[in-house]
Amino acid sequence: MQKRTRMGFTLIELLVVIAIIAILAAILFPVFAQAREKARQTSCLNNLKQMGTATMMYVQDYDESFYGHRWNCGPNGDLSVPCAEYQAGGAYAGAAQTLLGDPVSEKRLYWCFLLQPYTKSFAVFKCPSAPNAFAPGEPSLKHGMAPAQSGDADYAPGPAGTTGAAGSHYGGENSYGHNDQWLSPAAPVVGPGTAVAPVTLARIPRPSSTIMITDATYYGVAPDVNNYSGLTNFSHCIDAACTAEKTVVGTKQYQNYWGNIGNGRYTYVSTTNPASAAEQAGSLKDGPLRHQGVINCQFTDGHVKSMPYKTVVGDVCLWTTDKEGIHTACN
Repeated sequence: MQKRTRMGFTLIELLVVIAIIAILAAILFPVFAQAREKARQTSCLNNLKQMGTATMMYVQDYDESFYGHRWNCGPNGDLSVPCAEYQAGGAYAGAAQTLLGDPVSEKRLYWCFLLQPYTKSFAVFKCPSAPNAFAPGEPSLKHGMAPAQSGDADYAPGPAGTTGAAGSHYGGENSYGHNDQWLSPAAPVVGPGTAVAPVTLARIPRPSSTIMITDATYYGVAPDVNNYSGLTNFSHCIDAACTAEKTVVGTKQYQNYWGNIGNGRYTYVSTTNPASAAEQAGSLKDGPLRHQGVINCQFTDGHVKSMPYKTVVGDVCLWTTDKEGIHTACN
């Protein structure tokens, strides 16, 4: 009698194969997601490197002076830096912009505009991992900051076709934040602009370890000198300089700007009060999500580096120019 040859798989065999494939997929899919995010992080790091190169070129062109983060343009504004984008023939000529009910300084020049002549593109101001990222010249999109509060005209989304830097998006972009407390003198938010005195390279004692720009959802950032986050590095904050910073920074909105780092979404509360407990908790939850727990940083000497979120938020040595006093624990 001829032996019968089996030509197919049994049900058990099929189920085993399917189970093996499912297990492999469960293992590999997160790896693929991490690889994609790593590629986006590298692209973001390249953006910051271009900003760093542009910063060095800007510093050489302006007598070793860095740029501030905001100037007011217009007939009553500070015209020490020409606001060509808003003048006749400029990219945003005729664009209506009234922010915070300010009828005098109708337009503002943000730091991304000052670097663009060197980067030759606004595309570098969009992090590929940033939520709802926009850059100057793009149609108005829902911004990445926290929901608008009553009266916050600067948070209101503009009509279709409104450009990102023409009024509806305060700051010009929402992927990167500038060191507001130590490196970003600016004209007042409301009222005529006043002369801005930019920080010079000679005033920075540690240029290779002082942050200029980081991943953020707002155009200004700062460390947490009051330990609202619970991440403050007290071993680097042991002297009179840190005490002075808690006094100076603690009376300004910059005390809350650590909440803008990474994917954090701090909402402006007031110049004297910290962010609410819910906002602080939200920033701690969302902040590290930009690049899987690390933050891309550009330093004042132009180089870039990825650092843990908790280090960027909590280490004042990475931010200060010692204007409040020498930090004895900072190298």
